Amino acid sequence: MDNIIKDVYYNNVVSSDLLNSLIEIYNNSKEYDTKSMKKAPGTDAVLDLLESHSVIEIDKIKTCHFYKHKVPYYPHTDFRNDEIQNLVVPLEVEGGPNPSLIVFDQYFEEPSVTWTFRENVKFKVNTGVKGRPCDFNEVKGLTNNPIEKELYNNFLYHYPEKHWFGLSGKAYEFLPGSIIQFDSKKIHCTSAMKCSTKLGLTIRYN
Repeated sequence: MDNIIKDVYYNNVVSSDLLNSLIEIYNNSKEYDTKSMKKAPGTDAVLDLLESHSVIEIDKIKTCHFYKHKVPYYPHTDFRNDEIQNLVVPLEVEGGPNPSLIVFDQYFEEPSVTWTFRENVKFKVNTGVKGRPCDFNEVKGLTNNPIEKELYNNFLYHYPEKHWFGLSGKAYEFLPGSIIQFDSKKIHCTSAMKCSTKLGLTIRYN
């Protein structure tokens, strides 16, 4: 995995004032629905707020958008030739405990794809494919073993265990105030959710 950027979890790096300002921008935005979530584009106002941030490198940002959803999102990647690294900025969790973002060790070097297990789902950007990541030879680093029991039992029990075969990884708490940074080639997904909604800002570096 020499060509894969390592994950970084930054804790307590987004002030409450910045969180509130970003949430206000989202609440005043014209959002649009996708299959599984509501999104709103990042604006110049968002970039202005982030310009002096200690972690976020504003000159590397290719794109950013808000997203809000009620149910866990499928395993997917976000890689494009000009979008190589993800920063997830948790903004708000309502109606329950914080879920987690699961970032797997396995990666996919082709343009962004979403594995929908048994469902046929079409997405605006990603290519939706039926099946599991382990069903695709192009996925790198598969373990050829069942997923670790602790990871499954604590975070991924909303789908059958066999859906996660061959995967390993780490759960990062979707904690407002934190930033989760990882390689866009890496497969990632939402954990099981006991909250009613979660709102985040996704940033992609070129």
